[in-house]
Amino acid sequence: MNSCNPLNSVKICIAEALAQISKVAVEDIVKNVEISREEFGDLTILLPRVGLSPEYCREAIETVRNCRFVSEARCAGIYLNIVLNKTLFTDTTFEFLVRCKDSYGIYKEPNPKRIVVEYVSANPLHPLHIGASRNAALGQFIANILKTAGNIVQTRFYINDVGRQVALLTLGMMQLESIEPPNNTKPDHWVGLVYAITNVIAEIMSLKKKLVEALRDEEREEIQRELDELLVDASRLRSQAPDVFDRVAEKLKNIDIEEEVSRIMKLYELGNPDMKSFVRKIVTMCIEGFKQTLTRFGALIDVWDWESDLVWSGEVEEVVKKLEASPLTMVYKGALAVDLGQLAKDLNVRNRLAIDRDLEIPPLIIRRSDGTTLYTVRDIAYTLKKFREFNADKVINIIASEQKLPQAQLKLALYLLGYTREAENLVHYSYEIVAMEGTKMSSRRGRIVTLDEILDTAKQKALAELETRGNRSEELAEKIGVAAVKFYLLSISPSRPMKFSWKLVLDFEKNSAPYLLYTYARTEGIFRKARELELNTEVQELIKIADRGFAENNAKRWRLVKLVASFPEVFYGSYQSLDPSTLVTYALKLADEFNSWYSEEPILLEENEKIRASKILLTYGVKTVLANTLRVLGIEPIEKI
Repeated sequence: MNSCNPLNSVKICIAEALAQISKVAVEDIVKNVEISREEFGDLTILLPRVGLSPEYCREAIETVRNCRFVSEARCAGIYLNIVLNKTLFTDTTFEFLVRCKDSYGIYKEPNPKRIVVEYVSANPLHPLHIGASRNAALGQFIANILKTAGNIVQTRFYINDVGRQVALLTLGMMQLESIEPPNNTKPDHWVGLVYAITNVIAEIMSLKKKLVEALRDEEREEIQRELDELLVDASRLRSQAPDVFDRVAEKLKNIDIEEEVSRIMKLYELGNPDMKSFVRKIVTMCIEGFKQTLTRFGALIDVWDWESDLVWSGEVEEVVKKLEASPLTMVYKGALAVDLGQLAKDLNVRNRLAIDRDLEIPPLIIRRSDGTTLYTVRDIAYTLKKFREFNADKVINIIASEQKLPQAQLKLALYLLGYTREAENLVHYSYEIVAMEGTKMSSRRGRIVTLDEILDTAKQKALAELETRGNRSEELAEKIGVAAVKFYLLSISPSRPMKFSWKLVLDFEKNSAPYLLYTYARTEGIFRKARELELNTEVQELIKIADRGFAENNAKRWRLVKLVASFPEVFYGSYQSLDPSTLVTYALKLADEFNSWYSEEPILLEENEKIRASKILLTYGVKTVLANTLRVLGIEPIEKI
């Protein structure tokens, strides 16, 4: 762990005592000293995990009492429950707070690494939506916590400008007199509208053809149901831009859409100058819109990589040739492929690459029949580029769980080609989808809830709440609104799907960013008021006069002391797992305990100077921990609300 961790000092003391009767190493005992439920004491140890049977419990009790932090110990079956010396532990926690100051609780990596974090990387076809916003929030958090721990981090965005979807968008744009967005229209919103219109028209044309060719009644009924849904989407899209819709529909009427899309894809991959210029202009418009949104959201990108650059540079072709020369090549679905499933049968390989044992790995098609390459094949070249250009020790791809198979194929392909280090240090950081209450989203049909809309709504809701409190600051409403959305997206473990709920996002009373920001502002207000009253707020001076036993017979104070003391371990756990929800849960609990204590006890009006000093020190601890937590989550603390 690190030197700014009071709880770890206690655990080491207990572990060193227990090591006298256990054959388990001190560092392994430390890992098994856990915070207990309040009714059982302060800390607990599962005896078998430290090499002791319940018969040794009495001896264990006597032994741990040799640790100066232990006030009492008792057995409950296979558990050893420990009560701490409140005065000594409080004093130790305060000493750590004063010594470490703003860096309190922050773990510093003894062996910092160079890490690439690729995140967002949304297709440049439409505005960023609620799903991409979870990716953006997670990416910020991961980059922040890795940097905070001392690693050197580079963030990257992969612009997927090669493939069928961009080709279809390009086909739609080709039918317009001008591809420039109309006045007062954000460029990515304009691109998204044209893409949805083109796709819906193409799907309607395809379904109408299938309807004519269908032989069975059931088949015709199913096609007709889907066609009816598409016609509703078409009506909605036409109402947004009738001239654009009618022009694209009229122009596409006499075109073989799939043939034309294939032609565009091939020309672009071959680097045809006219096609390069046209596609790049369209995609750049969308990316400019992304940049505006991500800047507002606080998601910073260091490097923007174009997928097409990899194709034109010959890097993708080099990978293709190596795959074609592999002994595992085969014909699959009429195309040349590599049988990665054979490689995946080796459990040692699966373990080394952290691939689920039950994940079935089909062959990876190297090249389509028309000569164009697939996304995963191009991603091999991109992965090598990320490792090479940043001299990276590790690359983290933040990609939705539905991409588990392509990410596994990517690792296996790298391993097959001899890039063992890259394969073993490529991490798929998986997250589940976000659903919007009452909304069935489809970007292909223009049915999405954009991040822009969400941030605008969050700002307006925050402003309305501030107005009830006598504050009409739009700047503050923007900060609170963005923080609220970000915090909510991080509040649930990435492995769990989530439903976006406005009621929970902007709750000023509990379980939200506004609640935490308000609590932090309260701690800042206490220090501001203390200075106005000319009270001592220098922590180095306060600790000299603080009452060492102020938490001895006060449950609320003691709970707060323990919570502040446990922050370093919560931070370390979140750093190890890269799960922001553990920090969120902890911070909300800390805020609850502080606000409950604050509502019952005066701090600055405390008449006893020594107890007042202790109360201010404890408030300083809460303030420091909340500030560090918020910043790692990508939220800037606000001093006054």
